[in-house]
Formats: sequence, structure tokens, C-alpha cells
Amino acid sequence: MLKGSLSHYSPLSQLMMSLLVVVGSFMLCMFAGSVLAYLIFDVNIFTDATSLDINGDSVNLSVLKFYQVIYSTGMFIIPPFIIAYFVHNKILSYLFLDKKSSASQYIFAILIIVVALPAINLLADINSHLQLPEFLSGVEEWMRNSEDQAEIITKKFLVMETPFDLLVNLILIAVIPALGEELLFRGVIQRIFSNMTKNVHWGIIITAFLFAALHMQFFGLLPRMAMGILFGYLLVWTKSLWVPILAHLINNGMAVCMSYFIYKGKLPEDIENFGGDNTSVWISGFISMILLSILLFSLYGSRERQNE
Repeated sequence: MLKGSLSHYSPLSQLMMSLLVVVGSFMLCMFAGSVLAYLIFDVNIFTDATSLDINGDSVNLSVLKFYQVIYSTGMFIIPPFIIAYFVHNKILSYLFLDKKSSASQYIFAILIIVVALPAINLLADINSHLQLPEFLSGVEEWMRNSEDQAEIITKKFLVMETPFDLLVNLILIAVIPALGEELLFRGVIQRIFSNMTKNVHWGIIITAFLFAALHMQFFGLLPRMAMGILFGYLLVWTKSLWVPILAHLINNGMAVCMSYFIYKGKLPEDIENFGGDNTSVWISGFISMILLSILLFSLYGSRERQNE
């Protein structure tokens, strides 16, 4: 019987197996997605690669968004369930999906994300001034080009004319990544590295770094890593993956909604950089950190009281 058959394997072996599952699932889903794209959109990426070129004149955003769903499903959503099947007898338990958290824990998660925004902007400001040594100038140029390319894609994805466009982007940018990335990183990888290092804190930090690095936006590494650490502790302290999933969804969803209302002229353009201007970034960042610390200690304290 294959279910739970790899539970006795070492964390390193489970990590290698997880990587194989992720790569295999990704390739199969992308192949199936290419077939579906041909049937639905009449687009054959094997003969017309320019159809996915974000800078091209003939780019089809609907096709790009379709492939984004396929990519996220194949890399993040399907693999954790396959991995859990092989290494544990209870899939939902392994992925921390079987426990319902209290309403107060969900409220804490929402407040933590909202309060953390200026602190995250402070880290983003610090990260944006990163300069590598002269002998790594080529690497720095590649990193900046990668960042610029990601920004172009994001801006084109976030053009929303109608409420339906907003709904599509909320599903694409908020719901699917929140579910998929938390399943893979916090549900699987964090557990493996915590077992490998025999230290839950190192497991959270290593996983947060990998989570940030995967986005391939190196001048946003620090804020994404900080968010990953927050999500990691939310899981450890609540024992439920639904809490970091909600926090992740709120974080991404706020960005999508702000972009929509800015585009519609309902919000000022500088609201996205709340606490991020040169005059207030440090003050608002430190205030945010103080309030965030209070919320985190309160959440930790509630966990301790529940354990007692």
C-alpha cells in the first residue's frame, strides 16, 4: 500500500521526493494546459511562443492568466496532496487542514497583516537600495531586469475595467496563490526543514527564504521573507493552515482591490505606498513593528492559554 509508505524516510529523502513530485506535476499540468489552451484559445505555444510574450504586440492576457492558473495548480496545489499521501496516513492532518481555528485567531491574522503593511513597506524601501559589489555588477543588472520584467507583468495583469475583472484577479492573484503557496511552503516544506534541523524556528526561516526567492524579485526579497516568517509562525501557533491561508489571501487581496480602486480613481495613487514615502517610512515602520509585536505576543499568549 503506497499511502504513508514513505513516512519512515529521512527529511532529506522526503525533500528530494517532494521536489520530484513538484517538477513532475508542473510538467504534466503545463502540457495539459498547452493542449487546453489550443482547444480553448486556438493558441499553440509550441509554434507561436510570442503569444506568451508580455512585451509583444499580440500578447493575449486571457491566455497568460490561464497559464498562471495552470502553473499555480501544477506547482503548488496538486503536489502537497500527493506528497502528504505518500508520507502520512492522514492527508488533511499532515497538511494542517483538519483543524478549525477560533474566530479570534482569524481576526488576529487579519489585524496582523493590516498592521504589518508599513513595516513591510519599510523593508521594501531598504531592500530597494541594495547594491552588490562592483564585481557582481552583471548579477545586479540581471536582478534589476528581472524585477522590471515582473513589474511589467504585474501592471498588465492589474488592469481592471469591470468588477468581473476584479473578481478574476482576486481569484488569480489572491485566492489561488494563498491556497497553493501555503499548502506547499507552510504545509510541506516548513515541516520538512523543521524536522531536518530539529528546530521549528530554522524551519520557518529557511522556508520563508525559499518562499521569497521563488518569486524571482530580488529587490523585494526582504519584505516577502518577512511575510513568509509571519505566515510560518501563524501556522505554528494556531496549528491550522487555514490561518496563514487567510492572512496570505488578505495581503494579496488588499493589493488587488487597491489597484482596482486606484485605476477607477476612487483612491489616491500613493495609498499603495502607505508609510513608504521618504519622510514617514521609518516612523510608520517602527510604529507598525511595535503594534505588530503586541499582536503577535497576544496571539502567542492565546495559544499558551489554550494549551493549558
